[in-house]
Amino acid sequence: AKRVDTPGTMAALRAAVRVISVVPLPRPRVTAATSARVLPRVRRLGAVHKWAPGGHRGFCVTARQALSADTTHGALAENTDPHSFEGTRALAKLAMLVYWNAGQPGFWDPGWDGDGLDMKTPLGFEPLIARDPLLLRKEVFGLLAPKEPALWLCPGDGVGDLVPNFLTPEDAARRLGVAKSRHASGRTNTNSTGYQGPRDTTEYRGVSRAAVVRLEKPNWIVVCFRGTTPSPMRGLLREGQVNSMAGQETWQEAPGVMQDARVHRGYAAAYRSVLADVESAVVDWAVSSARDDAAAAPKIVIAGHSLGGALAVLCATRLAHDVDIAALIRSRAKRTDNTSREDDGHDLKNQETHASKQTEVVNCVTFGQPRVGDGCFKKGVDEGSDSFLRYTRIVRGGDLFARVPTSGVWLPSGNGDRFGLEYAHAGSMVWTNAADGANVVSQNKGEETPSGFNWDWRMANPAGVARDHAGYAYFFEDAETKSQWPSR
Repeated sequence: AKRVDTPGTMAALRAAVRVISVVPLPRPRVTAATSARVLPRVRRLGAVHKWAPGGHRGFCVTARQALSADTTHGALAENTDPHSFEGTRALAKLAMLVYWNAGQPGFWDPGWDGDGLDMKTPLGFEPLIARDPLLLRKEVFGLLAPKEPALWLCPGDGVGDLVPNFLTPEDAARRLGVAKSRHASGRTNTNSTGYQGPRDTTEYRGVSRAAVVRLEKPNWIVVCFRGTTPSPMRGLLREGQVNSMAGQETWQEAPGVMQDARVHRGYAAAYRSVLADVESAVVDWAVSSARDDAAAAPKIVIAGHSLGGALAVLCATRLAHDVDIAALIRSRAKRTDNTSREDDGHDLKNQETHASKQTEVVNCVTFGQPRVGDGCFKKGVDEGSDSFLRYTRIVRGGDLFARVPTSGVWLPSGNGDRFGLEYAHAGSMVWTNAADGANVVSQNKGEETPSGFNWDWRMANPAGVARDHAGYAYFFEDAETKSQWPSR
């Protein structure tokens, strides 16, 4: 290119620079901040109002980024069923997206193309998930539109502790009590600045990564748990120890319908580390939404991949029986039941009956999820939670990790002083690329496992297992899968 330094040209350039200097550049609308009110090393998004001009002062979007941003997002309808083909496809993409660092400033801003985000994944299997993670992020926000700043729980980057410091059941219950007491006393901030987290300064580093986000389209409150990464620089040591604790314990946090249920020790301990933060965030957002009488109640949707799927089941089971969420259902029933009398307290029996008939309090959709508990746990989910929980497992082809752990024997010291252990899958299942030649095979809860599922020869091929286990973001793209997807 020929250089032109004429006086007129230089004057025009100087004028352009002056204009640019006084025009604020667009910035990510969802920002990040650190708060002493949240656990150390737990990063949350949303301390700054999501539409605030300027936003995070240390992060700026360039003019080229602003011009290239895709302004279309949230294509799913507001009332989309999470278990439908479209809903499940969107959740699969989201569950795989959170393998990247979802705690970066602007990560959850649907109106920004993400150019400049650090999407490096050293020694991870993320290249098997998506060759272009920014494209995957664009696809997620093309389907889902966040309404509130997201809560991102992360124990920290790097290798981490060689021995995870798990919370005790008593500590987890105390933290949850602190968070809920703040909500009950009206001190919880549930306005547009986002969830503030339980005000507890306990020195504790968790072992699980999870995102809690309030969506505008569809009308969902979503909890999404990340699975295990094979990178020692990004949590493998912590998560590997969680997975290796395959003995069982009586689930201390179990709802009343499954008091004797035994679950995977590692999964119970990992979920215990985020229990208070996740459950109080969901309740806070649900309560905030309930204040708008004209608005439809948001669906509560819990999702996760691999290890994250196991944590999602524990989370969904507890939330399905949460007393605060049940109170919200009863409260809405009182306002919407056409058969109730004008005096809210006069026909209490009819209101309670109406509330007891409410279903789909919590939706759970998992991908490549391992088994979590024993037969008592399965019965508590399938029968004891039937009116409150819709739960679907998605399994792709020969994904080995969806068929483990198996029943057998374990050292009593790591199995509640017992030798034997039993594992059984709960919920419904959709098996894609099934071994019998059919593209999609479905199993309703309580039905027999499809033929060939537990003896799929493809589980013997490590490369195929890795491909199937990492491929949930893009296996929904063929028309045949969509046409065969079961209606639930």
